[in-house]
Amino acid sequence: MPQRRPHPAAGRTSRTDASGQRTDPARRRPAGSSGSSGEAHRRGERILRDGSRERPRTQSAPRPAATRSGAGGRAPAKARTAPQRRPVPRTPLTAIRVPLGSSTHRVHVVLVIMAMGLSLCAGRLLQLQGFDSARYTADSIDALTRTLPLLPARGEITDRNGQVLASTQPAVAVTADPTLVGPKAQQVAGILAPYLQMTPEQLVPLLTKPDTHFVYLKKKVPALTYTNLAADLAKAGIYGVFRESDPIRTYPDGAVGSSVVGFVGADGKGLGGLELSMNKELSGVEGTETYESAPNGSKIPLGNSTVTPAQNGLNFRSSIDSELQWMVQQRLATQVQRTQSDYGMAIVMNVKTGEVLAMANAPTFDSSDPSAAATESRGNNAISSPYEPGSVEKVLTSAALFDSGAATPETRLSIPYRLQSGPLSIKDAFQHTSDPLRLRVRGAVAQSSNIGMALATRQMNREQLHDYYVKFGLGSTTGVQLPGESAGIIPPPDMSNIQRDQVAFGQAISVTAVQMAAAISGVVNGGIYHPPTVVSQVTDADGNTVDLDKREPRRIISAKASAQVRDVMQAVMDSDNGQKNLRLDDWTSGGKTGTAQRADPELHRYKGYVTSFVGFAPLNDPEILTYVVMNNPKGSFDTGTSTANPVWRDVMKYALPHFSVAPDAQPIKPKPTTW
Repeated sequence: MPQRRPHPAAGRTSRTDASGQRTDPARRRPAGSSGSSGEAHRRGERILRDGSRERPRTQSAPRPAATRSGAGGRAPAKARTAPQRRPVPRTPLTAIRVPLGSSTHRVHVVLVIMAMGLSLCAGRLLQLQGFDSARYTADSIDALTRTLPLLPARGEITDRNGQVLASTQPAVAVTADPTLVGPKAQQVAGILAPYLQMTPEQLVPLLTKPDTHFVYLKKKVPALTYTNLAADLAKAGIYGVFRESDPIRTYPDGAVGSSVVGFVGADGKGLGGLELSMNKELSGVEGTETYESAPNGSKIPLGNSTVTPAQNGLNFRSSIDSELQWMVQQRLATQVQRTQSDYGMAIVMNVKTGEVLAMANAPTFDSSDPSAAATESRGNNAISSPYEPGSVEKVLTSAALFDSGAATPETRLSIPYRLQSGPLSIKDAFQHTSDPLRLRVRGAVAQSSNIGMALATRQMNREQLHDYYVKFGLGSTTGVQLPGESAGIIPPPDMSNIQRDQVAFGQAISVTAVQMAAAISGVVNGGIYHPPTVVSQVTDADGNTVDLDKREPRRIISAKASAQVRDVMQAVMDSDNGQKNLRLDDWTSGGKTGTAQRADPELHRYKGYVTSFVGFAPLNDPEILTYVVMNNPKGSFDTGTSTANPVWRDVMKYALPHFSVAPDAQPIKPKPTTW
């Protein structure tokens, strides 16, 4: 039988008291002490928190059957079962109880908390309805109010006769709310596809676009098309497709006058010509419509609604004659192709008013489809591309000489074969028949003598010559109502002697075609300069005339000097070359050829030529002037006579009768050019 392991208390040494009795130290401790507790544990008892003890519950083992030795006999000692050792039970954990106080106190705490909550609610209510009521009212109104822009109608551009060159067609941008049409995307796409010229496969992704209430389906849809589209949607009971005003700018004549009219971008704003320079005036003032709307964005029929009407743009009547413009463009384009020029320019002006009757460029572009043309063709070289004018400048040099009194058409010049100018020498493009060549100033202009004009100009003060060029409008923009105008370059008042010699015959100076056309119109029009204009009249939507930028004419030379300029320009037409190639048959006229070395912007040196011709008619009472310029013609075409004059003649033959200019009754007798 296994031995019982002694309890740890058994190892303690006993003590003997005074009477000699052995005393266990554990027995000397009072009840409830650790000693008593240990004894209780040995007996398997549990000690509760109040100090009481609980005896363990044991199951009585079945007693062995009594022996047959006798009634009431006990079983022998060896038959008894040895006591089993039980594990020491653990003390169970008990919940810790926290006292909460009296119920009255708890009620008071709850009431205080409720009072604080009600106070906060009352304060917030006071803020909303008392102090900030106006702001929150406004916010709520804004949440239910929708404001839509009312786009004004863009003004029209017409030619001088009322022919429409640019107008606006009503159109819309079709939009949709995917949250409303998404569930029926396939059905909606099927209805929209034929009207918007799109496929259902293109429309469905737009109609089902996630996380948005707005998508563009198609822009620039004609208003009538949208009306039919909306009717089909209404029949199908579909809501969620909307429209925005998105008018279409149309150009009925396409490329006719495109350099003047210009074009607009996708946003309807001008990008060239009058469309750009007068964009603000053409656009008008946008209006607004404000109304109360439902959460889905629809207008509440009886809700508040206010409308600020849009102010339509101004209408511009240009000075261009569309029929003449078309003819000039066609003739110029043909000559550019024939001479293989980089580009050509032509300006037709009313001498008496400064109105531009035609302004053509070749190549050019179609205002309805500007992107189809090259970038450099979408501008207006006639106002933005300066060049050295060559011998046409001799007309303005003569005007300065005559008005200043430095010379007259009869002034005699002895012209050597070469003229020294500083380290350089000046020569003429033609062979001299004598040395020196004896020409009057009239003859120097008629034969286009560079040496003769340089000699005559040396009689003028350099600062005075500069001032005349400024008076003629060179070196500054003319103010024509078109964008991108260049000012050109003229020498300063303290120019060198070499510069004075060169500018006399059109080198060392740069101009634009519109500058030269306006300046020469002024010097032959009795000396009265009219600033060039491409606008004849401006009216508002009600037809009332509007004055924008009215520029007054000014005198630049005397009437006598103007007659002398016409005299020398007549001599050009009466010369051998003029009679063979230049002059008109039925009208007396004056003119001047021009051939200048071309400054190459890439090579930074002279390469090729700029050729030109300017002329007017009738001679003594000028009405129409035409100026033609060809840039860098190739091959044998290297003079104004062979390149620019043929265009000039054809244009003048058309323009003079077109504007009812009667032929001259009698020819004018030529005057002497030599002495």
